[in-house]
Amino acid sequence: MATPFPPTTVSPVDALREAFDHTRRQLFPIRFEKWLVLGLLAFLDQCGRSFHTGGGPGGHGPHLNLPPGMPEGPHGPGGFADWLLRTSGWLSEHSALVVAVVLGSVLVIAVLAAIVLWFNSRGVFMYLDAVVSGRSDVGRPWRQHAAAASSYYGWSLGLSLAMLFTMLFAAGVVAASAYALASGRIHETGGWLAAAAFTPILLLLLLALPLLALARVALRDFVAPLQLATGLACGSAARVLEGLVLAQPGAFVLYLLLKLIVAIGTGIVVAVLGCLTCCIAFLPVVSQVVFQPLFFFERSFSVFLLRQLGYDVQARLA
Repeated sequence: MATPFPPTTVSPVDALREAFDHTRRQLFPIRFEKWLVLGLLAFLDQCGRSFHTGGGPGGHGPHLNLPPGMPEGPHGPGGFADWLLRTSGWLSEHSALVVAVVLGSVLVIAVLAAIVLWFNSRGVFMYLDAVVSGRSDVGRPWRQHAAAASSYYGWSLGLSLAMLFTMLFAAGVVAASAYALASGRIHETGGWLAAAAFTPILLLLLLALPLLALARVALRDFVAPLQLATGLACGSAARVLEGLVLAQPGAFVLYLLLKLIVAIGTGIVVAVLGCLTCCIAFLPVVSQVVFQPLFFFERSFSVFLLRQLGYDVQARLA
């Protein structure tokens, strides 16, 4: 499908203003049953994108039982290098066990991520439908957008696995660097050989992680709405987005800056009000219901920017 010629003026600021007006019209006056359904859909839209760790301020994490024979943590000044050498020796002696545990852990994480992301892919389109159309139901968008969500799921899973393996590779580089430093191997070469080997790898990692994060933002904020607006599969919708970005790069850069400001503001509001409610507002689904205007507003932003670019998701779902 050919990309429509975008209007002369594309303003993310206007899109932000339209998203605010849309949120005010759809959510106020408050109807609790609508907010409850939207909260559930927003939770599905967010699961897999944000994770919360347990343990409040001042709390203690679970005690880690070390495998038999594995050296305990470093003690005293200068003990880290000795502990690292003893630990590397233990890992060498039990390499088969270590490999099995690592591979098993990665497999379990991958399976859990695949399941969570499947529900997230459905939630992305269900919540987007609710935000755009103003209708708050579950069964209809679950069935209606199943094909689009399945196409989206493959790309979302691929990005998540790429992020996971990139982070694992980064952790391996850091561990190898720490071991080489502690064992004195870096000093043996004057440090230049290790620097020459690790510097380009670290630079690539520093570039890859932000690019993968941007790709995930683009997938949810623009590719999913383009799928609804055009009926295209995820890959074809991504190519449409590529053309839009090349045609209006400044608009998308400003969008990202405004989205960052909105995210910071949302985080502050959620943190303050969550603490004022004794953390009750931090509970899953409860949080999405209580702070629904913030999430609704954020989800509307990219939809109205796409409408300026010639893709009206609202008209398609009307």
